[in-house]
Amino acid sequence: MEKLPQKPPEELILTGLVDTLELLVAQAQAYERALPLDNYPARAAVAMLGELARQALSEARDVAARVTPSTPAAHPFSPREYQVLTLVAQGLTNREIAYRLGISDRTVQFHINMIFNKTGAQSRTEAVAMALSRRWLEVET
Repeated sequence: MEKLPQKPPEELILTGLVDTLELLVAQAQAYERALPLDNYPARAAVAMLGELARQALSEARDVAARVTPSTPAAHPFSPREYQVLTLVAQGLTNREIAYRLGISDRTVQFHINMIFNKTGAQSRTEAVAMALSRRWLEVET
């Protein structure tokens, strides 16, 4: 029976921390959107907690990048989502991506929304930056 490779404990801890912080950021965003606009104290508190979670997430990712090995991580995307993200990284618009892949603009937007859900990103730029920092995408030179 072949033994699976073991990750170092610090890598496991950092991976768990990053995952937890990503969840906290997503939850804070959801709570902030769900709160009534006139409930300023609650919205401000949730926004502040979300910002703290984002800052902690950024720092945890920086530490994880220094601790983890340099081999690329497996990306969480479907083959089509990966194609779309690659084209987004090249600066193409949804319409250009749709034309290139032979799909509708609406389907491109669906794939981008799935990428946002999987990464926690709120913009195309953030999704590409996250994918590059996690080595899910490589910059072509």
